[in-house]
Amino acid sequence: MTLAGTWVAKSTINGETSPYTTTFIFHPDHTLEALGPAGPDGKPFFTGSGHWIARPDGTFIYHLSHPLPDHTGGPDIGTIYSIQQVTVTGDSHESSGTAIMHKTDGSVQEPIAVTLSASR
Repeated sequence: MTLAGTWVAKSTINGETSPYTTTFIFHPDHTLEALGPAGPDGKPFFTGSGHWIARPDGTFIYHLSHPLPDHTGGPDIGTIYSIQQVTVTGDSHESSGTAIMHKTDGSVQEPIAVTLSASR
């Protein structure tokens, strides 16, 4: 089983399911891209990057960072840093982990729980 490939994920953030999807591209060289939902211009609302590793027990871990745009079109609110543990089953994967937001004013929010359900 491998994580390499393109996955479309639904996220639950701090107990609330997001109505949006994020596309994750796990490259064979263990780099990762994340493309947020399409904005009004058709381009991803955000793009992120990170790295992933395979663990000896068959699970995976990845870390990712991406800007958090302002929904009103203003400047970015901050940057999200996330780490997830992933279990792949066939063409789906489930992950759980935490995310921390570093706000542009220099403050850092407490970690929040994030889970993802994705399919190829």
